[in-house]
Amino acid sequence: MSIFRTSLRIVAAHRLYVLVYLVLLSMLGLLTAAVASSSQEDGQVVEEDPAVAVIDRDGSTISQGLTSYVESQGDTVSLEDTRRALQDAAAQDRVQYVLIIPEGYGEELVAAAQEGQDPPVLDTVVSYQSATGSRVDVRSSAFLDQVYDHLSLSGATAQEAVTLAREAVDQSVRAEVISVASPSLPERFRVFAEFSLYPLFAFGLVSVSTLMLALSRRPVRSRLASAPTSGVVRSLGVMATCLMVGTVGWLWVLGLGTVAFTGADAADSALPLGLVGLALFSYMLFSVAVGFLLGQLGAGRNVANAVANILGMVLTFLSGAWMPLEYMPDALAPLTRITPSYWVDQVIQTASTAPSLNSDTITTMVGQCAVCTLFALAVFSAGVAVGRPRARSSL
Repeated sequence: MSIFRTSLRIVAAHRLYVLVYLVLLSMLGLLTAAVASSSQEDGQVVEEDPAVAVIDRDGSTISQGLTSYVESQGDTVSLEDTRRALQDAAAQDRVQYVLIIPEGYGEELVAAAQEGQDPPVLDTVVSYQSATGSRVDVRSSAFLDQVYDHLSLSGATAQEAVTLAREAVDQSVRAEVISVASPSLPERFRVFAEFSLYPLFAFGLVSVSTLMLALSRRPVRSRLASAPTSGVVRSLGVMATCLMVGTVGWLWVLGLGTVAFTGADAADSALPLGLVGLALFSYMLFSVAVGFLLGQLGAGRNVANAVANILGMVLTFLSGAWMPLEYMPDALAPLTRITPSYWVDQVIQTASTAPSLNSDTITTMVGQCAVCTLFALAVFSAGVAVGRPRARSSL
């Protein structure tokens, strides 16, 4: 157990890596997930009421009906019928939609409808900072189209056309976001789990490579070699320490995401949560294996930090965690599938978004975790192969 205790002391002496790569980066992931969009959680489409104003210079039945309809589409604001007042309202964005009805507009619209000509044009001022003004403009045009159709097709009077048009446009349908089934895990948990691929990889790689570098120093190696233990016991002690370090990072990431974003619903989502945990555990094994390989190669701290940050971000990017794979260039598509992070992210997305998990889906997800574990075994085997000649040469 001396090699195990020595390894733990070495890792504890480099606790700054734990603070930076694990705690701080995971907190950044927590913040990123916390601000993730949740606009569809209530299942309703929320409309913002714009500020509207109507300058009616006509006073006819049609203009009064149009004024009443436009004012019903938002919060009415009183404006003076002066050029300065209209300019100030538009420049200061106090009103999102201003409708100006010129004198004689009602008579011109009736005449145009009876003669089959184009309706007269209204003056409008639409805010450039909000889409709500454009929405009101579209609705006002739809109202006038109804009035025009009733005047031209049915020969209705101005008052009848306004009444019929108002009844038609008021028959609106309430819009809702219909969800077939709720996802297994919260959206914010998925965002956090995907972002955590980077800190989990960086922490495991830097911590393990630092440990291996410290153990490879001649004074430490000589002291461990003089201990009354076999080489197999020493190797098992080093492996146990590496796995313990990686497991600490894995437990921190999984526990932080579970507590922050699932809470009391964790028991109801035990299966998908366990599959996400299995995926992150397999990725932790890969990060530990890469750190072990760098330690066997004798890479220094600067190299380890550079590899952890650059390779960690590249793998996370290629997994589709930070950008959907559909948005990537076609040349990158084959490359993503030969990275362990891709298979891990597939598990995270499926476990988080699927409303239910059947046996075939679970088998597929376990197989994807196994692919990542095979990557870890391959890298670890390369580290063992590299370390044997170096160990013999140092004797």
